[in-house]
Amino acid sequence: MTGRWERRHFHGIGYVLIILLVGANMPSPLYGTYRAEFGFSPLVQTLVFAVYAAALVPALLVFGPLSDTAGRRPVLALALLFGAAGAVLMACADSTAWLFAGRVAQGLSVGACSAAGAAALVEHEPHGDHRRAGIAASAATAGGAALGPLFAGVVAESRPGGLVLPYLLYLGALLPAGAALALLPVRREPGARDRLRIRPPRVPRPARAVFASAVATTAAGWGAVGLFQAVVPSWITGLLGAGNLLVGAAAACLVMLASTTTQLLARGAPHRAAQRAGLAFLLAGMIGLPAVALVESIPLLLLITAVVGCGHGLTFSGGIQEINALVAGAAPDARGAVLAAFYTISYAGLVLPSVGAGLLITYQGMTAAVNEFSLAAGLMCALILALNLRLERSLP
Repeated sequence: MTGRWERRHFHGIGYVLIILLVGANMPSPLYGTYRAEFGFSPLVQTLVFAVYAAALVPALLVFGPLSDTAGRRPVLALALLFGAAGAVLMACADSTAWLFAGRVAQGLSVGACSAAGAAALVEHEPHGDHRRAGIAASAATAGGAALGPLFAGVVAESRPGGLVLPYLLYLGALLPAGAALALLPVRREPGARDRLRIRPPRVPRPARAVFASAVATTAAGWGAVGLFQAVVPSWITGLLGAGNLLVGAAAACLVMLASTTTQLLARGAPHRAAQRAGLAFLLAGMIGLPAVALVESIPLLLLITAVVGCGHGLTFSGGIQEINALVAGAAPDARGAVLAAFYTISYAGLVLPSVGAGLLITYQGMTAAVNEFSLAAGLMCALILALNLRLERSLP
């Protein structure tokens, strides 16, 4: 009976992570429509995307370590409330200010659930398999990020009230997540109530070199994904003259669908080999993206998108599995703090490139900005790959 409930708790936590990531990624294919309706600039468009990550990072710094002492369930319940608030704000949006507020709430939601949810998966994996817990955390994150744009794009394109209905339907999907959390036991270390406090993210000194390599690799993957979520949907619909929201949604969805599929197929691969292979895929995808503007080909775009998604899947899965191996050997009251440090730096790789791309778009135009950003990202991937290989040779 205990094992059965552990499996239910494990799957319930996975659903919570998936559904919160679905909500946070639903706006991706809708940015172009919001921009046309509210009349804001390309820079504001990327800032609307970036403010999500700007809220996410401090939320990680606070809620990841807090979950070590307060327990995973209260923090995940708060994440659910933030997710619901974000959906309501986005559904009610009639100006850009509402979009900023909604994205802040969604960022707080994902920041609160990421480290706490990953730690909860480690603790509730029925057989204590930290590798499986790591795969579940990364696949839930990527899977939710894939389903969000597709769901919003399909509903917005096929039904009247397309900027409202996706969020209303999403609110209904949060109810099973609430039920899963209600059944989740609260686990605290002895005396945790007496020492309830927020601790800064920290990494044990002996593990810092491995941690730095894993987090830099993962950040590179999120930086590439950020481009496909914040910029590419609007860029490709404008470039190809496609008014259908599903074209942009397909790119935002495919990159994360390829990521999720790759993670599941490569779940037995060694952590560091997966990270190096992922960097190679990202390098190829980023260098190949400018060719889409030259030939104006949707099939080529989908191919490049899938390559980048494979790269993200390998870097993220390999990175979080390596971090989970560190977490499994850490004290229970330090797991959230280590994971918070990992997610904080990883998601910084999501926001910074997006803002940079927005600045380039404002002054140089969409196509020139995408070309320059993709080549710069390719060079960064090559540099991190070289550093990764150097670290591998120095480790025993």
